[in-house]
Amino acid sequence: MRVHLLLLVCVALGACMSDDTAHMPIYLTAPYNTWPPAPPGAPIEPGRPVDLNGGQQQTVVTGVLRWMKDPVSVQFRGIEAVQNSRGRITVCGEVDGRNTAGRQVGMEPFVGVLMAPDIDADFVLVGIGSSVRERAEVTQLCRASGIFPTE
Repeated sequence: MRVHLLLLVCVALGACMSDDTAHMPIYLTAPYNTWPPAPPGAPIEPGRPVDLNGGQQQTVVTGVLRWMKDPVSVQFRGIEAVQNSRGRITVCGEVDGRNTAGRQVGMEPFVGVLMAPDIDADFVLVGIGSSVRERAEVTQLCRASGIFPTE
């Protein structure tokens, strides 16, 4: 009887769980988590295209890998960057990795910001588009920043 009850509970809990994504939930780390949010309707300033040097590219990769469940399986594609008038560098690209079931999930767009132009800059990951809604949000942020072409 207990085995059947335990099995029933496991099946019920499994049905309530959402699809396994390739990344963990993203949140801002200190000191960025204390900054006030942008006012509603505040426009995103498009930047001018910039090339990332090797150190900056490594900072971006390391910043994204922190949020991946299986960092060894991760692949990147199409990393592009723009710099705004305040020196912030917005970076967009695509990332692919395995989920906890071991399946490749496919290329997903990501967006983040290098908080300074130098090698010691932090890369703050803003989002990874693993669902249809998140993919649209990330793509819109990248387009508003001047990275992905508009359709």
